[in-house]
Amino acid sequence: MKKDAMVTVVTPTFNRGYILDKCYLSLKKQTNKSFIWIIIDDGSTDNTEKLVEKWMNEKHLNIEYYKKKNGGKASALNFSFDMLKTKYFVCLDSDDQLTPGAIEEAIKTLEPISKEPSYCGMLALRNHCNGGVMGGRRIPLNVTETTIMAITDKYRIRSEFIQFYKKEIINDYRFPEIKGEKFISPEYLAREINRKYKFKVSQEKLCICEYLADGLTKNKLEIIKKNPKGYTLVKKQSFDLAIGLVPKSKHAIMYIAGSILSNDKNAIKNSPNKLMTLLYYPLGYLAYLTRFKIRKY
Repeated sequence: MKKDAMVTVVTPTFNRGYILDKCYLSLKKQTNKSFIWIIIDDGSTDNTEKLVEKWMNEKHLNIEYYKKKNGGKASALNFSFDMLKTKYFVCLDSDDQLTPGAIEEAIKTLEPISKEPSYCGMLALRNHCNGGVMGGRRIPLNVTETTIMAITDKYRIRSEFIQFYKKEIINDYRFPEIKGEKFISPEYLAREINRKYKFKVSQEKLCICEYLADGLTKNKLEIIKKNPKGYTLVKKQSFDLAIGLVPKSKHAIMYIAGSILSNDKNAIKNSPNKLMTLLYYPLGYLAYLTRFKIRKY
């Protein structure tokens, strides 16, 4: 590991050799090179390994490459957490790019809060290739600290985020890995961490996101159907942490829909709010029919 490295950038990847070079080029352009790049190859069968070997030989970046059996993004991130040695961690998806000043800006924001125990790290909204923020709405300028649920429920922002974490905090958390499933929302871990800690907000443009035909967002409904237990776990968490009656009601309905989809016979018993679950069960069943049974995709 580079002695002065402060950030570990982790990229889980599966058969993304055709796009991974954009990730690499964005890291080469960083104004601050105090980072290492860990690539977790989640069982790729394409040219990823040869591509990374070529980059490592170029020696422009400090790269570590690990290949594991395919298990999904959450599994790959869990695998990477045991290897973190730097002060901070960030996940950079294989189809994303950091802006040239992203690492420098992140360190500038993180260092002043490094010893403040209430902060787990910092976040920023991700941006489209055209420069606009995903979801179209920015976090209000007067909001300097927040949680994921506050962004979605209080500020009504439907977007995606890039999060830089303190290593000592992320080390205490792991994604649940469900037998037979390979996906759970990346926000799950952030929300769990937000039960105890908050994020510092950055308004800077740090990450550019490109939606791909084989990406998670493009294939959301199909992914949910293949990973119903993970989906239900996320909806249960959202229901539990929701801010305000309207968001809580919406999350309750989708928790019920997920429970039916995943064939959970103990949805009411396991619910964070049994009474609301009972009251909203008919609407939850209707949501299940509308979203997962009747709707074509």
